Amino acid sequence: MSSFLAVALAAGLATTPVPAPAKPGGLPVATNLDAWAQIPPKYPPLPVWARTLVGPLPKTTGAMLELDHLHRAENPLGPALSGKLRWVAADAMGCEYAKRYAVADMKRAKVPQADIDNFLEGVGATPDDEKLLLKFARKLTRAAYSVTDEEFAAVLKAYGPERTCGAVHTLAYCNFHNRILLAVGAEVEEGGPIPPLSVPLDADRRKDVPSPPRPEWDDLKTAKQPKVPTRSVWADDETAADTTALLEAQKERPLRIPLPDAKRFAGMPPEVKRQTDSIVWMTVSMGYQPRLTAAWFAALRAYQSEAKLNRLASNSVFWVVTRGNECFY
Repeated sequence: MSSFLAVALAAGLATTPVPAPAKPGGLPVATNLDAWAQIPPKYPPLPVWARTLVGPLPKTTGAMLELDHLHRAENPLGPALSGKLRWVAADAMGCEYAKRYAVADMKRAKVPQADIDNFLEGVGATPDDEKLLLKFARKLTRAAYSVTDEEFAAVLKAYGPERTCGAVHTLAYCNFHNRILLAVGAEVEEGGPIPPLSVPLDADRRKDVPSPPRPEWDDLKTAKQPKVPTRSVWADDETAADTTALLEAQKERPLRIPLPDAKRFAGMPPEVKRQTDSIVWMTVSMGYQPRLTAAWFAALRAYQSEAKLNRLASNSVFWVVTRGNECFY
């Protein structure tokens, strides 16, 4: 029982109270936790990455489990195509854990074994549209800045804006999650990949889960750091004026994907509506894939609240990552 309680408190698993006896003298009624302790499995297994992150980031881990379930079990591209995209992204990054999970999810969704084998072995007839998308997926993962307008236009023509946006979101999630898996050294659990968490998470309970204390940022300034033998070298011939000119030129570029119809945003919360009115990528994402976008932002907000990062430090990391990826944004 204590194990289930620990997981429930950490990840915010929803629990439904068992009603009390209708009248005194009736049969005894177990508590919900005691009842679960008698019914195997006592609690759903969690992947190793969640059990690694739940200590320092319990609220974030709960949100990430929901995001993970959405991409693995309810991806708008369907289990076969989304599974292949996830496998290609993992293969491009050298993440064996994610490759195993992509295959396991396709099998769990009853994608024909022959289709999976042909995909993994690179044999059999593959539709031209799918070849195009998988090539796009690998290039977007390895060097997104090198994707051309023509390559994107070809994918858009083949799959339409909703599915193209879904593919980009799927690959964005893969690139984010695979880097976490690689960073923590995740290895596939004993017994094989774990199914996506199907137990609903209780948002109200998660709010009460205590996050571990964080050191003050001023204290970190005096922390001793190991000597780093090398450092990133930025081009010294690019001035602030050059960067400004490039940004202005970027603003003049035509969109690669048409903007969604304004009717798609009717009924959205005012805060979301303001963002979709002012930020183009939010307009595209919320218009074509609102569930994937909302789940991503739920995880992001949980992390921002829980990690309590210094704004200057977080923006500096953001700059280094985007600069390293040659991302104009």
